[in-house]
Amino acid sequence: MRVGVLTFHAQCNYGGVLQAWAMRQAIERLGHEAWVVDRWLDPRNVALLGPFVGLRPKAAASWLAHGALGCGHFGQTIRHWRTIRFMRGAMRLTPYHFLRWEEMAGRDLGIDRLVVGSDQVWHCGDWGDPSVYLLEGAPTDLRAIAYAASFGMREIPPEWRERYRAGLARFEAIGVREAEGVTLAASVGAHATHVTDPTQLIPEAMWCEALRLRTQPGVRLVCYFLSERILNALPALEAFARRTGARVEVFLNGPQLACPKSARELGTRLRQWATSPVRLRLGAGPRVFVEAMAGATWVVSDSFHALMFASIFGRDVRILRPREPLRQRMFARIEEFAARFAQGPVVAEGLDAALASLAATPAVTYDAAALAAERARSLAWLRDALAR
Repeated sequence: MRVGVLTFHAQCNYGGVLQAWAMRQAIERLGHEAWVVDRWLDPRNVALLGPFVGLRPKAAASWLAHGALGCGHFGQTIRHWRTIRFMRGAMRLTPYHFLRWEEMAGRDLGIDRLVVGSDQVWHCGDWGDPSVYLLEGAPTDLRAIAYAASFGMREIPPEWRERYRAGLARFEAIGVREAEGVTLAASVGAHATHVTDPTQLIPEAMWCEALRLRTQPGVRLVCYFLSERILNALPALEAFARRTGARVEVFLNGPQLACPKSARELGTRLRQWATSPVRLRLGAGPRVFVEAMAGATWVVSDSFHALMFASIFGRDVRILRPREPLRQRMFARIEEFAARFAQGPVVAEGLDAALASLAATPAVTYDAAALAAERARSLAWLRDALAR
């Protein structure tokens, strides 16, 4: 059977890209042919292509200037290029793309079944529009299931309830990534089963073999920050590196560095980059990100998928409790996973607390048997849902 995966793949985000890759791999492990449906997140696919979309001389000059000023734009450009290359080489995208289902009216999708998820495809209100992932405007004969789809919110807004009720009714089987998703689905009359994130469906050995991961010996702290600001975090990370002798590598979700306001500030920043024991991995692609997680001694992050990879490779991890209201509403997925499968201080109340606890407290460990059982149960659910 030819299966299409509809998710948030078209972006320069490690978790979004890698969960889509894992979803396709899991479906093919079950004996099907899997394709990622090339649904763009914006009309020009800027979320994935970044600076490679309609780069005009003025825009190119701006990127060059920002790069020269140490704002991270060179690295981010390289990261977009490496993400695009990873996607073209490992993802198997459909030969068509669209933004709305209406664009595909009358066209052959080339798939026998659609799998929607994972990621927060059913989130609304704070950002995004879940209508495409609720199959609004999709062909009426399209057979679909959802796997590890996430709402990323505590309740469905009243003005959206009927749209969710109609949308979820389109699915032959629904698997959600968080336990609260079961309750949310039930609130609009849909039955859902709690399943694990697609990254968890791929065991450690398969990640290493499929992506040809190469890890180096040594003590390493790997950080991945979505909202933590690097200029604020750098002094604490540098102090940790000098105190422990560990190699510190930081992955960021975008340039996030403002232009220096003076020549003195620029000089200070460039000297800091040259002498800092902290290495910023601004241009790293998805494979290098996984490789860093596999070779880490410790992982500190505010990312859900950093926790997923830390657990896959058995790494000591600290996840920073978010300060922003939006990310606080999305934090249940992290607390839920930590409570079910981890032992130790997974959640930290800030970067300083996380770094102080790494060597001073017992390492976070994982219930390998429970994780393996959850993988087997979720794979069985996916197999049976596709066989309906």
